[in-house]
Amino acid sequence: MNQKNDEKIVSIPLKKLRRNTIIPKPSKLGDAGADARIMGFKKIIHENDKKELIEISTDTYTLKPLERIGCPLGFSTAIPEGYYFNVVPRSGLALWDGLSIVNSPGIIDSGYRNEWMAIIINLSNKEVTLKKGERICQIILSKMCNYEFSETDNLTQSERGQGGFGSTGKK
Repeated sequence: MNQKNDEKIVSIPLKKLRRNTIIPKPSKLGDAGADARIMGFKKIIHENDKKELIEISTDTYTLKPLERIGCPLGFSTAIPEGYYFNVVPRSGLALWDGLSIVNSPGIIDSGYRNEWMAIIINLSNKEVTLKKGERICQIILSKMCNYEFSETDNLTQSERGQGGFGSTGKK
């Protein structure tokens, strides 16, 4: 991969957890996101007051409108401290099929060592069939900064002021 001389490549240790896992990588030099693929399906089960995820053995899954499914991505990582990943929807799947990620962006912190999973929701009014090996989301590495809130009685003024949602729109 080409890089500018002053750019540092961050190495992310990745462990394949499933036989056919394809390691995510950016499609083109300069792309922020890398496509991750479906390596399994985890059905959400609600029985009585119990909630759990059950791995289902199938190569395809048909997602009904407004239904959610967990899509394991087949790998775990050891992200260096000071970094995290955003798991975000793929724009083509969002536009053409109405698929999104429920907790978008999903956040994978540096201390997480379990299998990555995208929580997919069908926001369309039609069923959508998902297939193992299909690109389902993008993952984007981000640098973290430490912060804290400092309580105050007064905030500096801004042009927007107390304007809320839509306040910067039409005038």
